[in-house]
Amino acid sequence: MKSTVNFYSLEKNQDLHLSICSLIRELYKLGGQIIICDSHYNLEKIDKLLWTFEQNSFLPHKIYEHEVALDTPILLLTEKYLNNLLIFKEYNSIINNFDEPIIQAKNHFKVYEFVESSEEKKIISRKKYAIYKDNNFDLNHKKYNG
Repeated sequence: MKSTVNFYSLEKNQDLHLSICSLIRELYKLGGQIIICDSHYNLEKIDKLLWTFEQNSFLPHKIYEHEVALDTPILLLTEKYLNNLLIFKEYNSIINNFDEPIIQAKNHFKVYEFVESSEEKKIISRKKYAIYKDNNFDLNHKKYNG
């Protein structure tokens, strides 16, 4: 099955990391197995937010390290493990917050990309969109209302 990339545009007043957490919650409630790809620094922020952004819920997650058990539905993953996406075959969704597209996710994943409102970030997202298109991903784009 070919992967789909969903681009979500954010308004200036929407916080990127809170939007990522909202999407994680939404996908988790639908039974999703989710990978969040970002730098280690940003993953630490997201890790803390997942504990605090919503008062009455818990989203089971952990930051992936080499040879750690894949026993959680939400996995935070740094770029150094992207070449090993095949070991994460039980996961079906990837939220990508890297400046590069995840073309390794060609089969069976739904990929989510956020487009921030600054022109600099829009340029990065346009480049990623073009690369995904050149690699035959199915593409969608809409405003994020999370």
